[in-house]
Amino acid sequence: MMLRGMGFDNTTFLYVASGKIYNAAKYMGPLRRMFPLLQTKDTLALSEELAEFEGYSSRLAALDYTVCVQSEVFVTTQGGNFPHFLMGHRRYLLGGNAKTIKPDKRKLVLSFDDPNIRWSRFKHHMLEILHHSDIRGIAFRKPNDSIYTFPMPDCMCQQDGI
Repeated sequence: MMLRGMGFDNTTFLYVASGKIYNAAKYMGPLRRMFPLLQTKDTLALSEELAEFEGYSSRLAALDYTVCVQSEVFVTTQGGNFPHFLMGHRRYLLGGNAKTIKPDKRKLVLSFDDPNIRWSRFKHHMLEILHHSDIRGIAFRKPNDSIYTFPMPDCMCQQDGI
C-alpha cells in the first residue's frame, strides 16, 4: 500500500531482496497481485545458477546486494548493515543522486493504524513521506550519522575543520 500511495503502479518492476520467506505464497500473494512484475533472486536466476549459493547466506545476500545497488530506486523499511551499506554505496556510485526511499516508520504506522483513513489522505501522507525521504537522500552526513550510509567526499578533512 505504501508504494501504491507513493505513485508506483502495476507496471513497476519490483525486486524483493530477502532470505527465505516463510509461507511465501500466502504472504507474498497480495504484493504480487499489486505488482505482477515482482521478482526475487529465485525468479530471476535458474535453479542451477543458484545451486552453488545454497547454504551460504552471505553469498545469497551478495546477489540481492548486487541487484539493489544497480536499481533505479531502492526502498527499505529496516535498519541493519545491508540497507546502510547499500544506501551509502548507491550515494557514492551515483554522486548522491541515487533515489532511495527510507520512510519514517512512525509516520508510516500512523497512516496504517487509522482504520478510517480515506485513500486520498493516505496517499497525501505517503507523498509527504516520499518527499521527506527524497530530501534526506541528498543530505550531507551529520556528525553522528554512519559514514557507511553517508560517505563523505574526498575532502572530508577540510569540511571537518581538520
